[in-house]
Amino acid sequence: MNTTPVIPLKELVTGYPKLAGQMGLIPETAMFRSFTALQAQNVLYLQAELVSLEKELRKCETIDRNDPNGQKRLYSQDWVWLSRSADDGDGEQWQLVQQIRAKLREYNEALIQYSTVLAFPGPSKWDLNYIQHYLATKDMGPLELAGDDAPIWGSTKEPKSFCYDLIALRPRHNEDIFSKWVTERAIIKLFKCGCHRLKKVSRIHGVPGFKDATLLQATFWITTVIASLLPIASISVLYCVHSMLARFAIIAAFNVVVSICLVAFTTAKRLDVFAVTAAFSAVQAVFVGSNYNSQYNGGN
Repeated sequence: MNTTPVIPLKELVTGYPKLAGQMGLIPETAMFRSFTALQAQNVLYLQAELVSLEKELRKCETIDRNDPNGQKRLYSQDWVWLSRSADDGDGEQWQLVQQIRAKLREYNEALIQYSTVLAFPGPSKWDLNYIQHYLATKDMGPLELAGDDAPIWGSTKEPKSFCYDLIALRPRHNEDIFSKWVTERAIIKLFKCGCHRLKKVSRIHGVPGFKDATLLQATFWITTVIASLLPIASISVLYCVHSMLARFAIIAAFNVVVSICLVAFTTAKRLDVFAVTAAFSAVQAVFVGSNYNSQYNGGN
């Protein structure tokens, strides 16, 4: 069995081919300009053309409607007469309709394309930083791109100089804060600690690495354990404390902890945070109430 790493980038010419190959290996780094300003300008031009054509059409419709000659007065009542207007020696209105029809098609396509482009999210900070560093590596010259498009992604020296309208074709999932920290920050520490030496070299990338799916699976189990322990921890502490004032303080503290965990370990919305925190408070309050009644009845 051949275990020799397959590194397709080695065979690609430095420049656009190699950069495209890198984006192909890591689709999350496929980021390009959306040219939103030019997209909007194009739509504005088409809109202006349509407004002008519409004005001409309305004017022509009024003139033909009031013209007693031929069948012009019937153009607004039956499209068949309008389509045969050339027989009357004046096909201006029909020509305008055809122009508007073609321009509307172009305008609608531009609107749909613009809307589609606007729906693409921007690249993650991690992937943008990766591309900036890749462009500065020896594999890319470094800085082999020399055209006007070279500064599109920024650089390692000026990381914030990238174009504002960059979009990612395959952005990373919108993970929670903890998972994002693990996949973007903790992975660097794993490499610094030498943990990557325990991984096999990828036949595609030619270097050892950690898959996002594996890291996200680990964060899932960590989150599951924390979610399971929090209610037990809260009830255990409340059981050991007998002062009602102290119990209220503990409930408040655990509510804060739960809220922080929801924000850090999940993608819960604000409404969800309030709902879960309220439910958790209710569980603690029920326990305190039942425990207090049992102690009171036992004392009597």
